[in-house]
Amino acid sequence: MILANLHTHCHFCDGAGEPRAFVEAALAKGFKVLGFSSHAPIPFASEWTMAEGRMDDYLRAVAALKEEYRGKIEIYTGLEIDYFEGDPRNVFTDYSVDYIIGSVHFFADMSNRRYYSIDGTDAEFRETLETLFGGDMQRFADAYYRQVAAMITKHRPSVVGHLDVIKKNNGTGKYFAEEEAWYRQLIDGVLAVIKAHGTIVEVNTGGISRGYIQEPYPSLWILKKCRQLGIPVMITSDAHCPEHLDAHFDLARERLKEVGYDEQYVLQGSIWRRTAL
Repeated sequence: MILANLHTHCHFCDGAGEPRAFVEAALAKGFKVLGFSSHAPIPFASEWTMAEGRMDDYLRAVAALKEEYRGKIEIYTGLEIDYFEGDPRNVFTDYSVDYIIGSVHFFADMSNRRYYSIDGTDAEFRETLETLFGGDMQRFADAYYRQVAAMITKHRPSVVGHLDVIKKNNGTGKYFAEEEAWYRQLIDGVLAVIKAHGTIVEVNTGGISRGYIQEPYPSLWILKKCRQLGIPVMITSDAHCPEHLDAHFDLARERLKEVGYDEQYVLQGSIWRRTAL
């Protein structure tokens, strides 16, 4: 398997370490491809997204590393961009980057200029559930997956980030059971949209390395549905520090093999290519 990671957060957003540290770690681990995907700016106060004023520095820093390490490792400039309803910006098209990971991390209240977390702490998740949905988890999940589907339909990002991130605080079924018919129907709906637009689903191990969950996003049964639909996949570590660049890749590969995948997509030569697992 070609070692590659296209979901990487350095010190330009909520990651730890300068971009060069990630490149050197990638080389030491035998990586062929590394993509940086800092969280794009949002129009709210935030400690985890990149400030608008740092965007040019970020783009220059990665561009310089591309040239410096040319012939040793392929480096790509990406962004993880948040989608939320009511965003007046053209953030999915404003920046010249090699690829975009589209994610939904929160629900936005544009009129009051605040957001409600989806993948924050358990306390933040519970606040969102109670404040916006009166404790109704089915409404919460429906709103989340509708936003994911809307993002893909409107903006067509190359990759959809951590598809079922709403399970992060769910533990062993604290808020909902993944076996419930209503939840399975929501997954079927969003996968139909992903399939129609050719979006890559990342098999994201970041929740494991940061101690939130015990398996990748998305769950194994969702990966099985992805395989049945012929949806392309890509293993990512969602690394926030250099040592996590290949964290739990073996598990992700094992899960993909288990449901019948024998290849993943990797950005190589500036083209999305199918490569063997």
